[in-house]
Amino acid sequence: MTDTKQNKILPSKKTWIIIAALVLAAALGGTAFAWYFFQREVAASAPIDSPMSIYINASHQEDIINLDLSNIDMERTDELGNRYNYQDFAFTVQGEAIADFKLQLSYTTNNRLTFEIYQATEGTGAGGQYTYYSADEDALYHYTIDGSALPLRYLNAQAGNLLANNTLHTQTYGSYANVHQNAEPLYAQTVSAIPVQNLSGINFHNFFILRVRWPADKLNDKETDVLYIAARAGTA
Repeated sequence: MTDTKQNKILPSKKTWIIIAALVLAAALGGTAFAWYFFQREVAASAPIDSPMSIYINASHQEDIINLDLSNIDMERTDELGNRYNYQDFAFTVQGEAIADFKLQLSYTTNNRLTFEIYQATEGTGAGGQYTYYSADEDALYHYTIDGSALPLRYLNAQAGNLLANNTLHTQTYGSYANVHQNAEPLYAQTVSAIPVQNLSGINFHNFFILRVRWPADKLNDKETDVLYIAARAGTA
């Protein structure tokens, strides 16, 4: 499957951890989501000062503003009329002065979406699962998946399905109780740490493909969902 992105570049934000809030359907509502770390600490989606710098960008190390999930088409078909049940998006984790990191996801479940993350290789030749026009439209890049989807460990999933239970409700919403089941975000993290790649001095950049899946009967009557992606230095 081939997808194309074209957007303008804005200056990058370099922090120890950056959470990318990606609106998957309609406009984002007023609810503020927090990220619940495995050490049972809560971090808001804001820069954290640190000697290290690790951050998430779009394809080809371009600004995160170019990673746009708002145009998912759940009724797309191939040349034979067969419907797709997923769409790919490339992104980059980059920074300096670390050996490895983990990726973390948090997302709501209105649209019954599921997410897979693959490591990827960037090239300029034809082929690959994902095609990207640079933001200034002067270059075309192709991304090829390397291996299987990265295993994820869910922290608060209900048994037998990918809906959130209430174990992290307080950490996410505090004392507010009137929350729909699909607005309880799921929290997940890659099981294993990911070694940094493409080193240049102390700087690195790793490429990934985020695969967004939906049920075969899903139509484009989308509701609002929010996905946070975070990169966290180290193996914890």
